[in-house]
Amino acid sequence: MLRQQAERDCSVPVFAAVAGVSEDDVRRDFPEAAVGRVSVLDWVHWLKRQGFVVLNRSGCPDDVVPCVHLVATHEPRGPGDFYWIYRDLDGDVHAPSPVFQFMPADDPRMRDLSVYAEKVLTLSVSVPVQKICTGS
Repeated sequence: MLRQQAERDCSVPVFAAVAGVSEDDVRRDFPEAAVGRVSVLDWVHWLKRQGFVVLNRSGCPDDVVPCVHLVATHEPRGPGDFYWIYRDLDGDVHAPSPVFQFMPADDPRMRDLSVYAEKVLTLSVSVPVQKICTGS
């Protein structure tokens, strides 16, 4: 289960999970992530520096995993109403918010994202074929 440590640091456990790194690594690279001040473009560049090919898609399709989704539980009034969630290889959705701490990641409402009023975008990652073949 992913858990955020502060009110606005949902991106820390989510991007750690999708990149397969520690939360400390994410905090070291992005200290401002703890207060929700990392742009989508910054996250894309960071994932690319980790060696991933990144696909940015509008909305939150569930046909590519693993990925992260930017969502809101209610009609957003500002940028602070959006937060990140993680979809694992099985399609289960992990929300680091304490609001969802008792909602299983494999709950159909989580998997189809019906608990979210706004589904903005998806960042999916894959390792380049040359890295898979060479092991580097």
